[in-house]
Amino acid sequence: MTAAYDSLPADPLGGPPPQPPERLCKLPVFRPVAVRLLSELAKEDPSLTRVRDLLNSAPAFSAEILTMANSAYYARHTRVDTVHRAVMVLGLERTRSLAASVALQGMIKGVAANSAVQDSWQHSRATAIIARQLAPFFRIGPDQAYTAGLMHDIGRLGLLAAYPEYPVLLEAATGCTKDLLRKERTAFTVDHCQAGLWLTRIWGLPEEFWDVTSDHHQPITGLPENRLDLIRLSCAFADSLGFKAAQKIEPAPAESLLAFIPQKDGRPAVDLEQLWEHVRSELSAV
Repeated sequence: MTAAYDSLPADPLGGPPPQPPERLCKLPVFRPVAVRLLSELAKEDPSLTRVRDLLNSAPAFSAEILTMANSAYYARHTRVDTVHRAVMVLGLERTRSLAASVALQGMIKGVAANSAVQDSWQHSRATAIIARQLAPFFRIGPDQAYTAGLMHDIGRLGLLAAYPEYPVLLEAATGCTKDLLRKERTAFTVDHCQAGLWLTRIWGLPEEFWDVTSDHHQPITGLPENRLDLIRLSCAFADSLGFKAAQKIEPAPAESLLAFIPQKDGRPAVDLEQLWEHVRSELSAV
């Protein structure tokens, strides 16, 4: 726990990193097979045999992967009915995004169904969809971007699982995102960004998720091919297009975010109405 604690962001007022709250510490571990899958698939040269063996070692998890692979969005002309075929047809990176999605859904399965849980999960998925759409402009693989977008708010899902009172805070929160983070720290000693960093580290998730969980509300740097900028922008777009986790928080105008997308010939790279329709369509397809 010490390494995870030491890696938490410092308190914005200059104090030491906050101690992870007890309820967050007691959350069930992120599904071990998912951790091993995400770690294997994060390698430069992942082993297809190892991926298949991991999936075959967890029949229930594999069944959920196959169900999602055959959903309205992922479905092909022929049904994917085995783990081997799923990996071959979908590819390693798409298999990775499916594993992350199934594991994240498992996190909130035991949480009482309410609008806060639904809104938070919809925001995570919308961020992932937008990240995949914007990924080519940042020269980042679309499926890699999707997985990072899906994982970026794991801290918020963790707070929802640990604190039954968190939905009340989300429902009542007003102002801007910084105001929400401040209220989270006051109520739980950590905000959802700090919670995300702690959970990804203590659960042994790949390092590439550490910054997207902890720094996705930091200012966009404008550096080329910056994966973290892509997730920051995608998260902001998700809020601006109406896919918000906290409904009363005021997002940045979507039009103002267009300037952060690499442009061609001085023209916006994305049509906002088309982007909104694409997200809405994908969200309703699964």
